[in-house]
Amino acid sequence: MKRISILLLVLVSITAYAEVDQFNTYRYNRKNVLRENGEADMRPWFEWWYYKIVIPNTGENYFFCYGVVNPWDTDNTMRGTRSVVAMGDFNRKFIIEKHLPVSDFEASYIETYVAIRDNVATEKRIIGDVEKDGVRYKWDINYNKRWTYNPVGWLLGYGVTNIEWYVAQADARCTGTVERNGEPTTFENVPCYQDRNWGRSFPAWWTWIVSNHFKGHPDTTISIGGGWPKVLNRLTSVKGVSIGLNHNGKEYLWRPNYFARVKMDVNFGKWEVKATNGTHKIEVSAWAPREEFMDLEFMTPDGEIFHDYETLTGTMTVKLYKRIRVGVFEREWKLIDILESDFAGIEYGSPNVYEFDGFFGGKASLQ
Repeated sequence: MKRISILLLVLVSITAYAEVDQFNTYRYNRKNVLRENGEADMRPWFEWWYYKIVIPNTGENYFFCYGVVNPWDTDNTMRGTRSVVAMGDFNRKFIIEKHLPVSDFEASYIETYVAIRDNVATEKRIIGDVEKDGVRYKWDINYNKRWTYNPVGWLLGYGVTNIEWYVAQADARCTGTVERNGEPTTFENVPCYQDRNWGRSFPAWWTWIVSNHFKGHPDTTISIGGGWPKVLNRLTSVKGVSIGLNHNGKEYLWRPNYFARVKMDVNFGKWEVKATNGTHKIEVSAWAPREEFMDLEFMTPDGEIFHDYETLTGTMTVKLYKRIRVGVFEREWKLIDILESDFAGIEYGSPNVYEFDGFFGGKASLQ
């Protein structure tokens, strides 16, 4: 009887672990910890959990971020070393970053759990309390995940590039409260999102376009992200983005490493992306005026500032095509849907603060 009980306990534990999203757990030094060899990776490292919320009926929109840089560096030998709790109020163009010692950071390898003092983030709930210049924000928000997107498929987690990106909750719905100096904004079942980044250094640039609030299509979600990363610590000719679309209960994927053809152009403040795979084509056009963007500054492990320009209320049009037969040997693209959103997350990140302004003046373009 005892052996049966032990077997049942093991099976329950295995089942529970299988339900955990491993890429939404702690990644630093993971192999050494799981092997229990006592070794620690003492190279540059960054890792963060990023959450966003859009409240369509009020226009309020926020981001929240929990992260750590160089978690092994308790003596602060590197300039970028810190644990961070950050939030941004896009309507008020107000950002708060709370920097704390890495000793105040803790995270789990077996579940989504991050704690930086009293600030806690999981897959299902985020809690925070930060203050700057006499302005205090508090939040307590519950997440309900609906769709996850893996941008690179089986390559994720192998560290081929210097930075990895995983969309743990491309589509989620949130209920909770955000307080500003005691004045609450309460919401229920609004669109929200969560992703992950980790790695050893930042790319030359990155870009990001997402939305899970389309007109007439409440269950449609798109997630686009990529840039120019380093491969085996060297910049190469490999540039581009990965696209995931969940629409009408079907998943459409355009991943460059799965032989999808993806083209992108960022110019005059517009994000233009076109991609084809064997069966479908997608065309995405996203735009927002310069004043809608905030500059989210991220510090690399060695202390370089990376300027991440972002808005959560961009305009996006998505055209979806299907390849159809028109003859014995002929095929053509048939437009099957047009999707529109006024709540698109749009982002471009670069170490050069002037480069982004150039996009609005026709002085720069990404090809």
